[in-house]
Amino acid sequence: MVKNITVLSAVLLILTMSACKKSNSGSSSSTNPLAGGTWNFVDLSSNANLTATESGLISGKIVDLTDFTTIDNSGTISFTADSMSGSGIGYTIDTTYTTYTYVGSTNDTVTTPYTTTIAPTSSSTSYQLIGSDSIYFGSGTPFSVSLYAGDTVKIEGVHFSISGNTLTLTSTIDQAGSVTYEGITAPSVTQITSKIILSK
Repeated sequence: MVKNITVLSAVLLILTMSACKKSNSGSSSSTNPLAGGTWNFVDLSSNANLTATESGLISGKIVDLTDFTTIDNSGTISFTADSMSGSGIGYTIDTTYTTYTYVGSTNDTVTTPYTTTIAPTSSSTSYQLIGSDSIYFGSGTPFSVSLYAGDTVKIEGVHFSISGNTLTLTSTIDQAGSVTYEGITAPSVTQITSKIILSK
């Protein structure tokens, strides 16, 4: 189950940073610390937790966990006052995910290796600067992924900080939904925290 969260959260966040290009000539780069900068993609670290709980004749809970940092990273991200574009963004995920299953008095734990490589891609997206430390894409963001039927995660924004030659972008998603597992649909909570490191 968490394999989908692991891959899709990573892909989603990288695509967020390397998404579609739209520029507003009326924007001022003097008020946006990101405008005019080009950054190298260093890595993406992410941890995800999906918990589904069902109460009834037989109560059950499934918890999926993963935690990883990408390797073999490549590409750059450039910012204008209201858009960002990624060029050649690619990476590899080499991790494991663990599923804890609790049904009645029975417990089970399964850890599964997972490796995937995302070939370098280029794209761009528009954004809105919120305050001095956040980027907002809005509900119209093209970056939404269905993890399971009826459970969709969207990245609508990220916080950022600049320290010397390092730009850090963080995203936290905490979303309720539902998950169908082995024919049983249960309410779920998905929590994904990710950090993207860029450098000059």
